[in-house]
Amino acid sequence: MAVCVVGSVNLDHVVRAPRIPGPGETILGTDVAEHPGGKGANQAIGSGRSGAETVFVGAMGNDAAAARLLAQLRGAQVEARVRTTEAPTGTAWITVGDDGENVIIVVPGANATITELTANERALVGRARVLLMQQEIPESAMLQAASSAAEGALVLLNAAPTREVSPDLLKLVHVLIVNEHEAADLYGSPAEAATLADALLERVPAVVLTLGAEGSLIAVRGQEQVRIPAHRVPVVDTTGAGDAFCGALAAELDCSETALDLRERLVAAARFATSVSALAVQQPGAASSIPTRSAVLKAFPN
Repeated sequence: MAVCVVGSVNLDHVVRAPRIPGPGETILGTDVAEHPGGKGANQAIGSGRSGAETVFVGAMGNDAAAARLLAQLRGAQVEARVRTTEAPTGTAWITVGDDGENVIIVVPGANATITELTANERALVGRARVLLMQQEIPESAMLQAASSAAEGALVLLNAAPTREVSPDLLKLVHVLIVNEHEAADLYGSPAEAATLADALLERVPAVVLTLGAEGSLIAVRGQEQVRIPAHRVPVVDTTGAGDAFCGALAAELDCSETALDLRERLVAAARFATSVSALAVQQPGAASSIPTRSAVLKAFPN
């Protein structure tokens, strides 16, 4: 059993400020720090810390950031199969307000060089029980990864950051993970969560729609939707909370019985992932805020 995450890895530069500034506005920040990040690496760390055997496939530059990011992955018990490129390691510039909300600019760097997978990388995907991808690498590589997944494996796509997703990729996806903004972009306009989920089920068999403080919505084609409530916790920083959720969701799906109905598996996995993200938002940083399985079970024993 294993989770394979194919995606991005970045070094995050995080600035804290009283609030998010408006266009053309200059305000004083209160702190600045660097944290390991990138949606792919964050989700791999979320999976590894949730107890799943996890392999990460990605790319970094030959620079100081790469050594730090590799150490973070390995510290979370993630097997890092990372290629080294001439392009610099990816970076993200993040501003976090006192209310925990954030704005992010990502400079892909080495992540943009993953236009296709090697034979060894495709083999790693083929051995996994769950494949998890995001949209911070070229879609051509995601198509190759999804095509390499073994029969019976679950292919998960977190359609973030938001961009157009080709029908060729969506037809290979079993579970689409999106927030309300991403769902609305794919649908073409804002709508109620239930409406968005139903519309997306025309393209994929199952949807996990994350709703921030309102929890999440599980929708499986032909079955009744299920709402998963969020835990009410103090919020310090929402950066990486969605990634923590995705990684934990993949880990729980990897551990679940394949004989169970897909909706049952997703509901159980989403409940655990909700607890993971509830702990993550109470700490600063992205990857650094993701809790271990033991910490989650201690905080939310039920």
